[in-house]
Amino acid sequence: MNCIIIDDEPNAIDVLKRYVAQTPYLQLAQTFRNPLKAIGYLQEEKPDLVFMDINMPNLSGMQLMRSLKNMPMVIFTTAYSEYAVESYELNAIDYLVKPIEFDRFIKAVNKAKELFELKRKQPAVGPVIKGVSDVAPEFVLLKSGPLTHKVAVDDILFIEKEENYLAFHTADKKILLRANMTEVFDHIPPGRFCRVHKSFVAALKHMHTIEVHQVSVGKHKIPLGNSYREELMNRIR
Repeated sequence: MNCIIIDDEPNAIDVLKRYVAQTPYLQLAQTFRNPLKAIGYLQEEKPDLVFMDINMPNLSGMQLMRSLKNMPMVIFTTAYSEYAVESYELNAIDYLVKPIEFDRFIKAVNKAKELFELKRKQPAVGPVIKGVSDVAPEFVLLKSGPLTHKVAVDDILFIEKEENYLAFHTADKKILLRANMTEVFDHIPPGRFCRVHKSFVAALKHMHTIEVHQVSVGKHKIPLGNSYREELMNRIR
């Protein structure tokens, strides 16, 4: 995995560089002491993993992570433990408190490696024209806090926007993913789902009745917006 380090402390960078050099499956591509310079790099390049400090001048690690649309896997490195909960809400892989011991470093990067390999094995979402795509993946990876859930696409009933999260509903559970509704089709194959409301996307497979202002999906009733009705009817004809 290609990785970069973003930290304003030279000593902290040196420690991480030494740890990366001892880890056979990590290749260090670049280091940055200025987070603003790192933004430009991240917009152009696509490292697999970022080791990022939180408290940095001009821009914190949290702010940097929020500023990018497509953020790679992130392991936060900081001297302060109070940011741990917020880091998991941002879907960070792990949270390392300085001084970082090598065994704790390895535990964190092993999590990243497992997710990296799982993503590589997952089939890519193919082009979709109308209806259900035959080349869509059978499973999707949904990262909720420190956990990554492997979920069968056919098990997803609908997705609902809940404040700053997307709630993926199956018959027996709900998985919260920190994302916007505009990003929903980055996580699921569009050919199997349809937007039915500004806050809801439903699985075509699980729809069984359509009413004027709602649709039935599994055992659930979810709203159907006026502006989405025509698209839905075109998709099921």
